[in-house]
Amino acid sequence: MAKRKETELEKLAMQFAQYLQKEKQEGKSLPLSMIIQQIINAIMKHERQIYLNQDVDNYANGYYDRTLGLTFGKLNLKIPRVRYGNKFYPSLLPEKWKRVDKEYENLLLALLSNGYSKAKIKQTLKKLGLPYCEEDMEDILDLVYQHLQAYKNSILPEEIFAVFIDAYHAKMRDENEKLTNISIYLAVAIDMEGYKQILGYWIKKGKENKSFWIEVFQDMISRGLKKVSIFVSDDFSGLTDVVNQFFPYSDHRLCWTHMKRNLRRKFSKREYSLLNKHLTFVKESLTKDEALGHWENFLKELSNLNPSLSKQYEKKSENY
Repeated sequence: MAKRKETELEKLAMQFAQYLQKEKQEGKSLPLSMIIQQIINAIMKHERQIYLNQDVDNYANGYYDRTLGLTFGKLNLKIPRVRYGNKFYPSLLPEKWKRVDKEYENLLLALLSNGYSKAKIKQTLKKLGLPYCEEDMEDILDLVYQHLQAYKNSILPEEIFAVFIDAYHAKMRDENEKLTNISIYLAVAIDMEGYKQILGYWIKKGKENKSFWIEVFQDMISRGLKKVSIFVSDDFSGLTDVVNQFFPYSDHRLCWTHMKRNLRRKFSKREYSLLNKHLTFVKESLTKDEALGHWENFLKELSNLNPSLSKQYEKKSENY
């Protein structure tokens, strides 16, 4: 029975990995949209309470669903309603039917990237147009800060079946209003019962490296994580070494889609077609030995075009 459960979990994990990669190909990030969605829903619920504090004869009246399409993904929002009248509408949301612009998206992302600083979160909330008094703004600020800190400080399960590490790249304005490149790295898990859970997020200016991943893994371990069966990620710089260092018995699978995208970027259409032919044979193989044979053919073809890159992929063959 245990063996069957592991097989089902592995199948679920791979399906989820494929879904995450499909989202990423479209420029989206499911874990990121999940975090933003939870924060917006919490703020809107508090906005309704502020409204009801002023309209004491009115009452909460449930929610209605609305989707908000953003560059990084679709948000499934629960819009709070009041029982009497139609004057209440959350200030955090864009006006009805108004197209969401990039500046609005950047402000939502700034809530995450400024998660360590209450002052910066407060500044972002004001830029989002929340028209409340100082006391109410402080309440909303505390609410957002508590949500963000929960992702940073929550106790993690000791054992997790699969951890998916995703990245979303964006341009944000710094304290001098200059645009700077940032990356939001997110870890989402499938636990031993098959449930999904966001483990945390980490902000990095510039490119990731081994020391950055050491900090990320030390953070997860300090919060209770001890054992992971499978890590799934893009080929982030330094990550494979750190997985081997902290979780030497875990399987680390690199993203197939990310590899193919890199090859497409590096080679001509004709050259990529030759390489992709071998990769297609690998994916369609019925046995491990057959797949390994096609992988060797891929490496040979790649070696004719770029020997150093072929050696890099050869070193990480087990991860693919």
